[in-house]
Amino acid sequence: MTTLIADTSPDDAPAADPWRPRNAVRTADEVMRMLPHRYPFLLLDRVVALEPGVSATALKNISSSDGVLAGHFPGRMLYPGVLLIECIAQLAAVVYGAEAEQAEQADGAGTVADRVGYLAEVRNAKFLRPAFPGDQLVVRVTSGARVGNLISVTGQVSIDGEIAVTARLAVSRRPPISLD
Repeated sequence: MTTLIADTSPDDAPAADPWRPRNAVRTADEVMRMLPHRYPFLLLDRVVALEPGVSATALKNISSSDGVLAGHFPGRMLYPGVLLIECIAQLAAVVYGAEAEQAEQADGAGTVADRVGYLAEVRNAKFLRPAFPGDQLVVRVTSGARVGNLISVTGQVSIDGEIAVTARLAVSRRPPISLD
């Protein structure tokens, strides 16, 4: 498998797209093409490392303008823990979507967003630090065992180098939609 890591070439190296963020393996626009999620539930801002089918690292910037913070909690904005888990789940979908993209190139089956499965289980979730507006989340996932259409995922969210959330998830994989 090929590991994709964000561009770290010297500043004087020519770039294919001069406006592309230097640390982006996948931009928010590219992530949106891989996932069926849309605003306000498309949570990842950028993928900075990706090994299709195996692991990835992404960034999520929390802003005081995030609509969910208006009521969570008034007077003390706190990013909901369930959305931190959703960040992990969406990054898992990117990991498996990137793997499906490689398969699509080989078999031409369906679009990646049509193949994104569902969150099947959350285990051992630990919330170790709250997330607030202004925080940049570093989300990491690593693939685990696969049993049928279920895939085990280990995820972590860090803020300023400090682990904020750890969790084990099970996500489902959907087979390509047959057009026969």
